[in-house]
Amino acid sequence: MASARRVNTPKAEKNTITRRSLLAAAGLAAVAPARPQSAVAPVKTIRLGQSLPMTGPHALLATSYRQSAAAAFKEANERPQMRELRYELVSLDDGGDPEQTRANVRHLVAGQGAHVLFGFGGEGANRAGAMAAEAFGMPYIAPVSGAVELRSSRRPGAFVFRASHSDEIRYIARHAETIGLSRLALVYESTFLGLEMRSAMLDLLEGARRENAVLTSIDTAGSEYTVPGAVATLMQSNPHAVVLGSNDVASASFVRALRAAGWKGYLYALSSVGSQGLAERLGSLVTGISVTQVVPLPNTDALKVCLDHRAFCARNGIAPTFHTMEAWIGATMFVEATRSLRSTQSTEIAKALRAAREHDFGGYVGRWFESRPNPLAQVSLTVYDRDGRLRT
Repeated sequence: MASARRVNTPKAEKNTITRRSLLAAAGLAAVAPARPQSAVAPVKTIRLGQSLPMTGPHALLATSYRQSAAAAFKEANERPQMRELRYELVSLDDGGDPEQTRANVRHLVAGQGAHVLFGFGGEGANRAGAMAAEAFGMPYIAPVSGAVELRSSRRPGAFVFRASHSDEIRYIARHAETIGLSRLALVYESTFLGLEMRSAMLDLLEGARRENAVLTSIDTAGSEYTVPGAVATLMQSNPHAVVLGSNDVASASFVRALRAAGWKGYLYALSSVGSQGLAERLGSLVTGISVTQVVPLPNTDALKVCLDHRAFCARNGIAPTFHTMEAWIGATMFVEATRSLRSTQSTEIAKALRAAREHDFGGYVGRWFESRPNPLAQVSLTVYDRDGRLRT
């Protein structure tokens, strides 16, 4: 059985069973001698539904995440001890449209028979996917999102292991303080996720640092209607450092305008912002931008988790990135938590995730947390060098 399928549109299946074939089968059954039955347990399949922006500006990142997750489930299926359980990843493209994410959830559950929803990415991962999962009573597992809402009682059934945006902003605030950067600014999107980041910034800063914080928003496209005003606000307040909290398209537009205006201060970006897409859009302007990360840097030789992930990527013809690392970690943890299950019911899968222990990858410890913050959240800081590559 295939471990992954990308579904475009549902197709009706033709019924090829005729009355004559049924009668013939019945006759054969009546005269055929009995055969001893082998005691082979039936194979059960856990079907994981996924919605990602596999077209649009974030297609490359979404596709690499899906490829890594699918390969991890494929390798799990090939283990000799996994004779009675299989994993199948069914992926749908939402183009980055939350409404399409909701529609995809309906089709994954009703049309594809998904038992859980796994590894949603893009704009739909933050809220739309979780709300649709809740409506169907489905576990919502390993979304590629730092949304604080997914780590609260407002989203029951959401299982996460990665750090939240709040964790990343806290890390940035502490780092900035240690190097003497007291006046911070946040550029965020005019969305619920952006407002979450705004609240997180205000909650984490204290005293004079909070009073001097500069908060400004731009639209999701980083258009000429909002970027000039945001740049003017920052130039007037002159913060020591700016935290980029909007998507990579909007952030790139903002950085170009900010540098063109003559601002030479320090730039931070959250992990969801400072991906390779930001480097491709900014070119040489990306040099020096610091980016928080919620999984280890794949190309380091210092950690076992990185060596193991690169070996996994080599076996499967995948270029290792932060996104492939996150997908591999999530899929591995899911398999370890569910591989002894005797039932594929959603409720039983959720119980297994709740009972799962910490998984030590060697330099990264993962654990599932349902609808609450991750107290083990791991955040690190990388920086873009002159070649557009991230370094620690």
